[in-house]
Amino acid sequence: MNSSAPIVVKLGGRALESTGAVDGLAADLAALAGRVVVVHGGGAEVTAWSARLGLRANFHEGRRVTDPATLEVATAVLAGLANKRLVAALRARGVDAVGLAALDGGMLTVERHPEAAALGAVGTVTGVDPALLATLLAAGRTPVVASIGAVDGALLNLNADDVAAALAPALGAAVLVLLSDTPGLVLGGRVVRTLDRTALEHALEGGEVTGGMQPKLAAAAAAVDGGTPCAWIAEWTGAGGLSRLLAGEEGSYGTRIIATPTGAGNGTKEETAHGR
Repeated sequence: MNSSAPIVVKLGGRALESTGAVDGLAADLAALAGRVVVVHGGGAEVTAWSARLGLRANFHEGRRVTDPATLEVATAVLAGLANKRLVAALRARGVDAVGLAALDGGMLTVERHPEAAALGAVGTVTGVDPALLATLLAAGRTPVVASIGAVDGALLNLNADDVAAALAPALGAAVLVLLSDTPGLVLGGRVVRTLDRTALEHALEGGEVTGGMQPKLAAAAAAVDGGTPCAWIAEWTGAGGLSRLLAGEEGSYGTRIIATPTGAGNGTKEETAHGR
């Protein structure tokens, strides 16, 4: 991996919520100062706050349905509470974090999602201007980006995996890491360790991939197609886990998505899956 190229890390699920997670993540992120852009979700907190307000959480093919009331909650939680809580925690642990939303500085151009009739106020990314993020990285800072965009003055909820996948190629990132509470892609009861693009398409068509794994795979594919050398889908395993994954240490976890096959005879399905 290019030791100077940026790294994009998307945090969600257990990577944000488990006890001591921020402490462990802060240590890993501090070691990457000036190289890492953090994108975060916060779906569980949006759901919790929606419930407090008497709003029911609905999903369509793994994506949150965002009606007007849910949009207000998502914006307040993601661009407000979740973002600033994470920034404050990281800064307290020595990471020079700067909180942003995806609409800030025009970093992302978005439009309404093609399935807006079913999803509501949800957007899809159509363009990236990485200038603001590049300036922050050059100053040794760590951008922390919430997944809220806008089009024509109207706020839109964005899938955080999609935001991270769009930013990675534009920044020339060496790797995209989608870090949450899933161990990776599970097929036939086993975690697939390496997946090339052709095999990824077969997996999406095969019927075993459901729920939130679908947008994760689609995001990983988009990043790799855009030029990012590889993308990881992995779970939070505690302090040092991110550093070990990026270093490619033996015993690494998760599923690595690459553009082309790693070659014949590289192992069982548990290790490597190739298109056929």
